[in-house]
Amino acid sequence: MKQVGKCITGDPIQVNNLTRDWETVRLHPLVFYRRYDDFLDGLKTAKGLHATMDLGQFVLIRFLEKDDLTAFYRRHHEYV
Repeated sequence: MKQVGKCITGDPIQVNNLTRDWETVRLHPLVFYRRYDDFLDGLKTAKGLHATMDLGQFVLIRFLEKDDLTAFYRRHHEYV
C-alpha cells in the first residue's frame, strides 16, 4: 500500500481495512468510468486523502475528510 499524491493505492484488502471508517460514495462502474476524467479532476482538488476501489458491482470512493465528500457531492450531484 502506498500514497500517490493524495490517493491511497495498493492491495484492495489493505486499503479497505485502512479506509473502513472514511466517508464513502458508491457508484456504478459504468457511471464511474464514463465520467472518470471529471471525477479525477474533482479528486485532485480534495484537501485530504482519498481512495478509489473497484469491487466489480460498484466502485467505492472514500474520503478522509467530510468536507471533501460534500464538495464531491456538490460537483457531481447529477451522477451520484
